[in-house]
Amino acid sequence: MIRISILTLCPEEFASFLKTPLIERSVSSGILNTEIIDIRDYAPGSFRKIDDSPYGGGAGTILRVQPVEDALNAVCNGNSHVVITSPTGKPFKQKDARRLSKMPHLVLVCGHYEGYDARIYDLGDEMLSIGDYILSGGELPAMVIAQAVMRLVDGSMKKESVIDESFEEELLEYPQYTKPADYNRKKVPEILLSGNHEKIRRWRKEEALKTTERLRPDLLKRKEIETTLKNHIEEKVLPEYEGYEESHGTKHVQTVIRNSLDLSKDLDVDIDMVYTIAAYHDIGLRYGRDDHEISSGRWLQEDRKLRNWFTEEEIQMMKEAVEDHRASRKEEPRSIYGRIVAEADRDIIPDRIISRCVQYETAHNPEEGVEEVLDKIVCHINDKYGENGYLKLWLPCRKNREGLDVLRKWIADGEIREICRKELLKQRKTDRK
Repeated sequence: MIRISILTLCPEEFASFLKTPLIERSVSSGILNTEIIDIRDYAPGSFRKIDDSPYGGGAGTILRVQPVEDALNAVCNGNSHVVITSPTGKPFKQKDARRLSKMPHLVLVCGHYEGYDARIYDLGDEMLSIGDYILSGGELPAMVIAQAVMRLVDGSMKKESVIDESFEEELLEYPQYTKPADYNRKKVPEILLSGNHEKIRRWRKEEALKTTERLRPDLLKRKEIETTLKNHIEEKVLPEYEGYEESHGTKHVQTVIRNSLDLSKDLDVDIDMVYTIAAYHDIGLRYGRDDHEISSGRWLQEDRKLRNWFTEEEIQMMKEAVEDHRASRKEEPRSIYGRIVAEADRDIIPDRIISRCVQYETAHNPEEGVEEVLDKIVCHINDKYGENGYLKLWLPCRKNREGLDVLRKWIADGEIREICRKELLKQRKTDRK
């Protein structure tokens, strides 16, 4: 069941909306609870003043903070998720509809007049826009979002009806036909009359791709991170790495992000999930190295802000991917996302691997001599990268495969100790300067 509350200055606009078959059927079956809240009921005085002129001058009036805040306080509880409809919000996508359909209580705030007092934005969990144009109020956007969300709630429609449709796979829907099979010499494609369901499925996939390429090529080219998500990661997550040791610091996480995005180019994955997993994969090092992958996964899961972009199922999958990235893990990652970040984290460039191993052992054994530190370095490299080492490659990545072959050749030829010695002496000489 989902509860949808809509805060508006024009409750009468929702009368016909609430009587549409989808809404009425969902309410009567008990899977939807809707309420329309008049913001004016929370304005003080007999005139119920809910707007005022903006400081600094300007045309029109704007919605005041107090009535909106009081209305939200009256409606919201600990499970509420507040969406403010605004042209300044991020574009509303089908992915957002899926995410919001999992919320137990969705609150939609409709703007009016010339906009909101900017302090109202702080009262919401996110802002959404349905397009790059201006409307007189947020009522129509609220209806669009509410209906897109409602039809995804279990029980509101047949599951087949919401799986095979436009935008569910970032594609437009394939062409469909009904009787007659021949209309004015325009015939239904023979394959749809064949009864071969596997061939029909493939045909529909191909046609969906063709239609999307012809009408909305931007959907196929979308390989950019959601801007608001990227801002959150860069402002709140990546700075956490600044205090970590160099081998797992800011430069390393940026490398893993870059590698993850490169690996995912030809894979059927969510690019925002790939980016987020890579950004969080080592963040738990603050609580110690031994179980840092578990701490990192927990950190990701507990970041409430991520609910603005992902469903609980997606967050769980990302948490598992972070937990599965570590090279010492014997089991194969549980999803393609785990395999991507694990492979990206390997980043097997032989010279860089040697340098990082030397940095780590030097930092953790500052009082030991050259030979003692070399023993630890060589032992670690053998255990991890040797022919019978614990490191596994979970995705076909040419760079990592070639890098691993070089390391194993150095080990097999007995060159590894001398190569490590040169790097260790070079780093010690640099440190003394």
